[in-house]
Amino acid sequence: MGFSFGATSTARLHTCHPLLVTLFRRALAHPDMPHDLTVVYGHRSAAEQAALYAKGRTMPGKIVTNAKPGKSKHNTKPSQAIDVVPFIDGKASPDDWAPIRACAPVIYATWAEMQADGTVPHGVTLHWGGDWNGPPDGAHWEIRGV
Repeated sequence: MGFSFGATSTARLHTCHPLLVTLFRRALAHPDMPHDLTVVYGHRSAAEQAALYAKGRTMPGKIVTNAKPGKSKHNTKPSQAIDVVPFIDGKASPDDWAPIRACAPVIYATWAEMQADGTVPHGVTLHWGGDWNGPPDGAHWEIRGV
């Protein structure tokens, strides 16, 4: 398809670990990527994490994270987590699971290609929030073992 990130997504992407930058640039350009993507979050400050953690607890809204400040992979510098959602008809689609699920196999396949070509160091793994046993988080991708 030949999608590419816009300026805001690119700025957010560049707050992430280089492996995530490479992964999502390659995945978005992959010919099998069914949808454009937008980066919602890369790095989050402790204050941003605290505000998100407060949602549904001490502030109005639904709970969006179970990670207190300093406990999220988003809080590392560079961020070891990224939140990415399909961008369809000019808007982010964070709650539409069909396009999210359609993009996940391409992201996993791109990660496998990066492992095969030696871009990913041995022992570094990719985890998707859509595969979690608890409440799923389809936007969330994180690396472990770096």
